[in-house]
Amino acid sequence: MKADGADFPNSDDSRETADMAWRSVSNLTAGLLLYGGLGWFLGQKFGHRNAFIAVGSILGIGLALYLTYARVSAMDRNTTTSDRSKDQQ
Repeated sequence: MKADGADFPNSDDSRETADMAWRSVSNLTAGLLLYGGLGWFLGQKFGHRNAFIAVGSILGIGLALYLTYARVSAMDRNTTTSDRSKDQQ
């Protein structure tokens, strides 16, 4: 029940923020598992399993962080551009 005068935040904004947070966690987990698993596989095939797992895991996390940064930057640019167009009208 909503109290008189109580304003709730825009649900679209909070949903977009929550989606971005879960997407970031998913990207980090997927990058770690995918590239760590690829490192494990290559380590089994060529030897030096620990080194391949370490390199694969670091590469996966690095790529996931870059992907998250690129998406947040694009989202920020879109928000800034749409805010400017609203201000000009």
